[in-house]
Amino acid sequence: MDTPPRRPSLRRLAELSSYGLILPSSIAVGLFIGYFLDKWLGTHPVLLLVFFVLGVVSGLLSLARALKRHMKDESPDE
Repeated sequence: MDTPPRRPSLRRLAELSSYGLILPSSIAVGLFIGYFLDKWLGTHPVLLLVFFVLGVVSGLLSLARALKRHMKDESPDE
């Protein structure tokens, strides 16, 4: 007798769906900070570019950590 396929938990689905937002949200925060610092200090576009790069690096590191944690938590039978 066949067993029914396992349904993934809602928590796991929410975690997986959030991975797509990690990188763009980090970039958006970097752009937001850089834009307002440039506007306040009059250094247009230096800080915007610096914080954009920091946002990209931060997003990639966060995404890599999240994927590494996901791969570690995933059991071989899933």
